Amino acid sequence: MAHDWEKLGGESGKDAPKGRWGRMLKMGGLGLSVSASEIARRVARRVGSNDDKSSEADTRARKRQAEKIVTVLGQLKGASMKLGQYLSSDPDLVPDEYLDTLTALQSTAPPMTFASVREEIEKALDRPLEAVFQTFDPEPIGAASIGQVHRGQLKTGESVAVKVQYPGIVDTIRSDLRNLRSIFLFGRTFIDKEKLDGYLEETERALLLEADYVQEAENLRRFYNHLKDREGVRCPYPFEEWTRPSVLVMEYIEGQKFDEAVESLDDDDVRMEMAQRFMETYIWMFHDLGEMHSDPHPGNFLWDEEDNLVFLDFGSVKTFEPGFTDGILDVLAAVWANDKERAAELYKPLGFGSKLDEGEEFDPDLIDQIHQILLTPFIEDRPFDFRTWRPRPGLQRLIFKDRRVMKLAPPSEALLYLRVIGGLKGFLTKSGLKVNMHRVVVDAALRRGRIKERPYRDD
Repeated sequence: MAHDWEKLGGESGKDAPKGRWGRMLKMGGLGLSVSASEIARRVARRVGSNDDKSSEADTRARKRQAEKIVTVLGQLKGASMKLGQYLSSDPDLVPDEYLDTLTALQSTAPPMTFASVREEIEKALDRPLEAVFQTFDPEPIGAASIGQVHRGQLKTGESVAVKVQYPGIVDTIRSDLRNLRSIFLFGRTFIDKEKLDGYLEETERALLLEADYVQEAENLRRFYNHLKDREGVRCPYPFEEWTRPSVLVMEYIEGQKFDEAVESLDDDDVRMEMAQRFMETYIWMFHDLGEMHSDPHPGNFLWDEEDNLVFLDFGSVKTFEPGFTDGILDVLAAVWANDKERAAELYKPLGFGSKLDEGEEFDPDLIDQIHQILLTPFIEDRPFDFRTWRPRPGLQRLIFKDRRVMKLAPPSEALLYLRVIGGLKGFLTKSGLKVNMHRVVVDAALRRGRIKERPYRDD
């Protein structure tokens, strides 16, 4: 922790480029480079052999592509970095060779200079840095898509984490997303158009929400009160006196990154208990609170010294109507009861099916086929290994066989929920954690009065 204020003006990082053309040139160079590499890789596979040596070369080429993506998106931050985080959280979306490298975007990025940090804080608080902080570490403890985080100590003695927004980053969001869409579609490197559009829309929504740190402080205060009586789970509390739209001051919590804490353990029972607590908390947020932490990438969770699961980053929080959250449980209850007709009937009241023709209803047998693909973890009463579950190919085959699947278009309220579920699935897949999701959701249905008894024997 630094105490010598005269030494804190050094250039400890590099600021993200602010100009639209400078950012576009960086992204354009990335798109051409990755696209050319992908085309060359595909040509080599067609004209070359399929032996182990070719496969190893293919893997190395894709890893180099991923490293280029991480370097540029990390430098640009903002929408570019957030999109990279989303891509890395979905194992069904990107090739395995990309996954580990892109994961670097989930926790760190090249930091901005300390001179910029000081300037942003002093401008936001309208006073010198040393008038508020007894100590302030010029080296960030985390650098993410919208801002970076520094450790400090207030004049009143509290240990705090200070999130500082990158200057001008909000102005880059929409133009970056337009450029990114063109690049990825031009290259067709690893993502289909429909999926890409969904991620871009969610990226814009999430970033614009996350850009208001006063709103995030309100979210933190609310969730701090929600979680304070929940055993084994917590989040920081905010210091709203020192929070502004571009600066957030909150309690500093010491801890290990949750995914690293899980990986460091050999005891499968302890790992399963940690995963169970993680998923129970998310299910409780959605079905009991009706609002949910909506950015579930691994960099947003810690495991503290007292074995608490710590939720960080409440910039993106989504509120849901009880009719929607309870309706999801009603669908699951119908599936557990093998009532295909009831399950199919429930989708229209939830807002699904905007592409249905007038008077058309969902086919119960088709809906049941979809459920058997997409709801496996919630149907099977066992600790579920998400590494063995790849629903996307099965769903694609069903769509090819019956285009009516496309008519199960989700309402806007469901889009973020589905993305969060996808992010949680990605985390459980990559970490190898097993959770009996069936029992977690059954308990939620019992609490909410959507079922009267468990659909399994509680031995």
